[in-house]
Amino acid sequence: MDRTILAAQVLLAGYGIVGVAAAAPDRVGEHALRALLALLLTVIVSRFKAKAVVKLSPYAFVTLLLALVAVLAVGISPEGSDSKRWLPIFGFGFQPSEFMKVAVIAYLTAFFHNHFGNWQIWRPMLVIGLAVAVIVAQPDLSTGLFIFTLAFAVMVIAGITLTRLVSITIFAALIGVLLGGSYVSQFSYMSDRIVGFKDLWGAQELTSDTNFQAIQARSAAQRGGVTGIGTGRPVNIPEAETDFVSVAIAQSLGLLGVAGLILVYLVLGARSLAIARVISGPAALLAGGAAAYICGQAGLNLLVASGLAPITGIPLPGVSYGFNSQLSVGIAFAFVHIAFRQARSERIEVAR
Repeated sequence: MDRTILAAQVLLAGYGIVGVAAAAPDRVGEHALRALLALLLTVIVSRFKAKAVVKLSPYAFVTLLLALVAVLAVGISPEGSDSKRWLPIFGFGFQPSEFMKVAVIAYLTAFFHNHFGNWQIWRPMLVIGLAVAVIVAQPDLSTGLFIFTLAFAVMVIAGITLTRLVSITIFAALIGVLLGGSYVSQFSYMSDRIVGFKDLWGAQELTSDTNFQAIQARSAAQRGGVTGIGTGRPVNIPEAETDFVSVAIAQSLGLLGVAGLILVYLVLGARSLAIARVISGPAALLAGGAAAYICGQAGLNLLVASGLAPITGIPLPGVSYGFNSQLSVGIAFAFVHIAFRQARSERIEVAR
C-alpha cells in the first residue's frame, strides 16, 4: 500500500474524530470504530487486482441500481425529512447512493477498458442516466448531480473524444431529468436552499429559519479564530458531525486546522493522479476516478460549509460521521492502492 495515501486516510479519520468529538461527544467512540472498519475495508479491497474489480463492477452496479429502486418503494427517511435514502437491513441503514459513487467509477472503468474506441454511446449514457434518475427521485438532487459530475470526470480521464463526451453528457442528463426530474417539484426544500443562499449574501432576512444553519456555521468558524478553542465547547449547528463537520473542526482547531485539512486533500489528489499517470490499463482510471470522487466531494462540502455554495447533503469524505460514506470512501482509497500495487509490480517509480 502507498504510504502517502494511507497516511492521508488516517489523518482524515483523525480530523473526523476531532470534529465529531466537538459536535457530538457521545458518538465519538462509534465514529472512531467506523473509521477503523473503513480502513480495514480499504486493506481488504486493495488486495484485489484491477481486472477483478473490472469483472465484478457490472454486478455491483446492477445490484445497487436495484437497491436504489427498492429505496423508492420501502426506503426510510430521517425524522422530519420527506426524502427516502436508506434501506433497513438487519438494523443497519444501508444507503445505496453512497456506494453508487464507487460503482460508477468501477463500471465506467470496466466499460472504457473493454470497449475503448469501439462502442456505442447508449450504454454509458443509460448507466449514468439511470443512476442519476433514481437518486434524484429519492429526492437527493445534490448526490445525483455529484454522481453525474463524477461520471463526467471519469470520462475525461479516460480520454474519450469530445464529440462522444458531449453526446453522452447531454443524453444522460436528459434521461436523468425525464425519469427523476418530476419528483423534484414535489419537494420545496430544494428551492428554499437556493433562496436561502441568495439571502445569506443579501438582506439576511431568513436567519431564524432557512439560513439558521449557515449563519451558525459562520459564527462557529469565527469563534475558532486562527488556532481554535478546543473540543470542550459545544458546536451549536444542526448536522455539525456530518455535513458541517468542517465547521466543528474550524471551531476546535481554527483556521490553521482547516488549512491542514485542505492540505491533506491536496496531497491526496496530487499523489493519486501521480500514481495514475505512470501506469496504464483499468487501474489508472480507478485511481483517477477515486481522486475525483474524494477531492471533488471534499471541495463541494467545504464550499457549502464556508457559505460559498447552497446547502447540500454531501458529507466530507473520510471525515464526516456516517458509516455508509466512510465505507464508500474506504473503497475509493483502495482503488488508489490497487493502482500503486500495479506500479510497484511493474517496477515503476512514482515521484513523490
